[in-house]
Amino acid sequence: MELQDFITRTAREAGKIVMRHYGKVKTPRTKGDRGDIVTEVDIKSEDYIVERIRSAFPRDSIISEEAGHLGEARAEHTWLVDPLDGTRNYALGIPFFSISIALAKGGAGEAGAVYDPLHDEMFYAARGEGATMNGMPIEVSAEPHMEDALISVSWLRRRVDQSRFVGYIDRISRRTSYFRRLGSAALIAAYVAAGRVDAYIQGAINPWDIAAGTVLVSEAGGTLTDFEGNPIDLTRPYTDIVAAGPALHRQLLEEVIRG
Repeated sequence: MELQDFITRTAREAGKIVMRHYGKVKTPRTKGDRGDIVTEVDIKSEDYIVERIRSAFPRDSIISEEAGHLGEARAEHTWLVDPLDGTRNYALGIPFFSISIALAKGGAGEAGAVYDPLHDEMFYAARGEGATMNGMPIEVSAEPHMEDALISVSWLRRRVDQSRFVGYIDRISRRTSYFRRLGSAALIAAYVAAGRVDAYIQGAINPWDIAAGTVLVSEAGGTLTDFEGNPIDLTRPYTDIVAAGPALHRQLLEEVIRG
């Protein structure tokens, strides 16, 4: 089975598990921090995805949101899995959540998919092959100016200095008031790749949340880096990111992050 077929089929089947339970979540519980929750559906979806990967790629390691690191840490390839990204949205019935599956090598994403099961939208990209949504090519927004840009800004309060991000919002707000905080990092990255959101700034993001997004954005013609302008290293426990078309990305780094 070719890689694209494996990843997208696995994401789609996990999406069926997620949708079977949509609106029926019974036991959301808090995990590491207040406000950070997990449901029985996260676990069901994760179990399915992990079993599929282990069966097809037994030598690869896996890093999944709920299960942690599985397999040999020094494996050549690592799968990064978020079985339900946007759990709080999902538990509350807010229609913005996704499944994210990516394959990485040496800390860089090689291929990945973000699947929105509610709207049946499959975003997929592989290095050197472009990015697609339901098989059709996608590309990032060409918007070069903050004044006309729709920007998503988010952060994890337990990991970052909140005042720093409030400062970023203050700088952006002098140029635009088009902000969004939608609640599924993987799906927002996919929206940047598809040109639906012009830019995305996120503090302290987990690697499984953004692994597929790194490939999607770059293959759609965009730029996704850390706050220093460096490529994302998926071996780090978390990192700050900026994703946008090249011109807007440069502007955000220079005038917002470094401003």
